[in-house]
Amino acid sequence: MKKYRKYEAVFMMLILTSVFTSTVLAHPPVDMEINYDIESQLVTATITHETPGPTVHYINRVTIEVNDNEILSEDYQSQPTNDVFIYSYEISAEIGDVITVTAYCNIQGSISRSLTVRDPSQDEPPVIEIKNPTKGYFHFSGIRLFATYFDLIYDTMGFGGFRVRPVQVFVDDDIDAPEDVIVNIYIDDVLRDAAIYNANTGYHELKWTGPRLGVFTLKATAEDTQGNIAETSMDVWYFCFVPE
Repeated sequence: MKKYRKYEAVFMMLILTSVFTSTVLAHPPVDMEINYDIESQLVTATITHETPGPTVHYINRVTIEVNDNEILSEDYQSQPTNDVFIYSYEISAEIGDVITVTAYCNIQGSISRSLTVRDPSQDEPPVIEIKNPTKGYFHFSGIRLFATYFDLIYDTMGFGGFRVRPVQVFVDDDIDAPEDVIVNIYIDDVLRDAAIYNANTGYHELKWTGPRLGVFTLKATAEDTQGNIAETSMDVWYFCFVPE
């Protein structure tokens, strides 16, 4: 009787070890990037799914939907590599269609990514330019006063912050009106806030105030409704003792 119990204990240990190992090693895909070429009508999916055994633990199915309608389902018995691989599919889609790709693990989990088909001729990022502060000038409370000759060290100077005349950014886009472009302002790569479009000046504007002293990188980014992003920056010698 003790002998049988010993075998039962060993058998249970093997089962528990197997279950534990499968749980640890089995996981859903961790990332996927998708692209669509409207000219070749080709969807490419770059899938990241790490596995020690691509014939045992793998991506076993990929489905594609266009505007929430499934138009393709592809089954697999293994995956090409142990980690990152690319699958391509010929899919008919038009500008404005939403393509969704879902990859399923044969043990557990899945991952989905979506994109909106865009017109290649409208893939140009916005034109962006910082209008205030002006490069090569000294500013008081944001008002440009006189030219300086210190732009070998920094691009411009601002005393008293940019309160009376705020930071101003000009944008122009081949798709969107300026007010539809999202403009964000960063100080030393830290987001300060989104600039607001002022129809009277034609610029996106944001006040930059608060007690600080030093040379800071002022960066502005512009993103249109197609997801195209442009950025520009300048180094500003900034001194302000007035609290926000």
